[in-house]
Amino acid sequence: MDILTSGIQMGRPASLVSQKVDMPRQALIVDGLWYCLCPSFSLNTIKRPGIPLIRGKRAPKPRQFSALTHPLSTSRKYFSSTRIRKAGEHGSTVGDEVHEVGGSQFIIDQKAPWELDESQNPGHDVDASPTESNPGAESTRKRPPGVPKTLEHKSTSHLEQKLQELTTTTPRILNTSQILRILVRDRHIRPEIRHYRALIRANSDAERGSPEVVRQLLAEMEANSLTLDSGTLHTALQALAVHPDYILRQEIVRTLRDRWLPLSPDGWHYVVAGLVREHQFELALDHIAHMERKDVPVEGWLHSMLIYYLCEFEEFDEVVRLMRSRLGQGYDMTTDLWLYVLDVASAAVHHEATRFVWNQMVELRYMYPPYGVCGNVLTVASRTGDTELAASVARFLTETDVPLGLEDYEKITETYVMSGDLYAGFEVLCEMHKVGIALESSSTAAILTYMIQSRTNPRDAWSILKQLKSLKYEIPLRCALVVIEMCEHEAINDPFVVDEGVALYKELYALCSEKADVSVYNSLIGMCRRAKNTDAGMFIVKEMATLGVVPNATTFEHLIIMCLDAGNFESAYMYFQDLLARDASPSEDARAEIRDLCTGSSDQYAVQLKYHPQIRDALVRRQVDDLDPTHERAGLIKKVPSDAPPEYANRFRPGGRRSFTKEERRAESKEKRKQKRRRLAIARAREEDGWEDYEPGGLIPEDQIKADAKSPSC
Repeated sequence: MDILTSGIQMGRPASLVSQKVDMPRQALIVDGLWYCLCPSFSLNTIKRPGIPLIRGKRAPKPRQFSALTHPLSTSRKYFSSTRIRKAGEHGSTVGDEVHEVGGSQFIIDQKAPWELDESQNPGHDVDASPTESNPGAESTRKRPPGVPKTLEHKSTSHLEQKLQELTTTTPRILNTSQILRILVRDRHIRPEIRHYRALIRANSDAERGSPEVVRQLLAEMEANSLTLDSGTLHTALQALAVHPDYILRQEIVRTLRDRWLPLSPDGWHYVVAGLVREHQFELALDHIAHMERKDVPVEGWLHSMLIYYLCEFEEFDEVVRLMRSRLGQGYDMTTDLWLYVLDVASAAVHHEATRFVWNQMVELRYMYPPYGVCGNVLTVASRTGDTELAASVARFLTETDVPLGLEDYEKITETYVMSGDLYAGFEVLCEMHKVGIALESSSTAAILTYMIQSRTNPRDAWSILKQLKSLKYEIPLRCALVVIEMCEHEAINDPFVVDEGVALYKELYALCSEKADVSVYNSLIGMCRRAKNTDAGMFIVKEMATLGVVPNATTFEHLIIMCLDAGNFESAYMYFQDLLARDASPSEDARAEIRDLCTGSSDQYAVQLKYHPQIRDALVRRQVDDLDPTHERAGLIKKVPSDAPPEYANRFRPGGRRSFTKEERRAESKEKRKQKRRRLAIARAREEDGWEDYEPGGLIPEDQIKADAKSPSC
């Protein structure tokens, strides 16, 4: 049954419906001139019963096209025309007919039973709801509303004009079907090409359109001998741009080519839009390149649509290329598109796309992104060492009265360190301290990693802090601590660095106005423990006791292991008792290290330490870990080379470790011999000058000690 002509048969002779006008046919002369003008013409084309559009769509294999349609453009098979139910004198219905395609019911000119007035459906309450009148109906099925009374008294010409306006501006299935009910069903207007075209265009409705309906309408036009002209086929392409159907789209394009009908600029856009919604980006880009060669300008909506989809799949390299090309052609893009690309590109840490959008829009103050996006841009700058981008973000936040926070300063510091500028990294930390933001351990993590990777001499880093001190900067204690931590790290394979660390500690009060806290002394004691230098370790302990610095659990762990390394089990046991007296317990790594050092010794204090409940609690877990071949125990003193970075050092590793030349190895060996001679000279000076008799606390000025003694806190 025809979808549109079903309503015409009511009250009219059948001959008026089925009557066709026979037009005389002219003979087709196929000669040499014809083949010259149409080289691809074949007589088999004439013998074909019809165009391939009338063929039904083949059933796809399971999940064959599951990823072709975007969630926002899911096809819903809805409307077409059927015969209206006409009430008889006794309330019975005649001509009740339903047209279905693929299991979906199309009811373009069919009213629901509750939409009929009382004269047509006697005994039915018009105020009753559909659920009440038909309790067995599915509650989820929504039936279209009836024809508004405001349209019933409009003239036919007005309705025809209204139909064209609606389908041209805002195609909607419901609005189109309401007008077609009046024209075809009530006023018996014979369906023409314009009516079919309006209904096909209405299927570009994002919510209710369906490619199956488009296929059925095209087949019905063929069955009714209505010509499928270029406008109708392009209208079908418009509907398929919203609800993609690759097979039907290819059939329409092939039909246009067989009939020597060119694809219009709008048709190109509809084809590319369908390909984009099917995620066939390579084919869509190839079509766009072909459009540019044919001088067909790409509309802004299609370009923006392609950018959004490419960003969704994180194809940012192609996004940058398309946006650069768009700007080079003199076209503008919306601010929403720029902001979206900046947001997703910075979140994905794509440097090129992030910097391109920032320089084009934010740097020129055409766009003001929120603080979260600026934070992501700073992250991109810190990962890539882009100091210009980081400085631009800092200027933008300052101009917009947004104060920089702890994370912002840390990212800026990381940016400069990543670029190899250690001086600028320390300077940012000093600026951070100047504005009143306290430094944390994470603030200097990037600097420590850089110095480990580049094997920076601690004395060179200390010289940088002295230069900043001469420029009237107040040096935070954390900046000095990171240099001492560098000495602690190098003490594993270079025991001579202990002398350098102690010398830096003696200069600490001349560099920083803050007093050394427990973290500084823990780093110094850890340095001595790694270098197995007990004398220097005891000197640091005396300094802590004299200055009244309260030790923590980490301090006692270092002292216990240092005493065990020296074979002094009694002192190690005493320090362990002091640790327990402070309601603290050793860490898992420290327990494992203590058990390993006490194993094999018959000393009574070593036995007490090994079998103490606080040390023995993890023994069962250790046995389980030993059974697991994939588990690797991490001791407190890791037996790794001094150039092994911590866990966060991989972010700054530019590449593999370079090989040293013969001259460089010779220079390094010469430097080690020089340091050895210097160490021996220092040892002789200790014996001659009585270095071991040094009075702890003598580094602090006398007036400062007196002031501390008079303060109430002391």
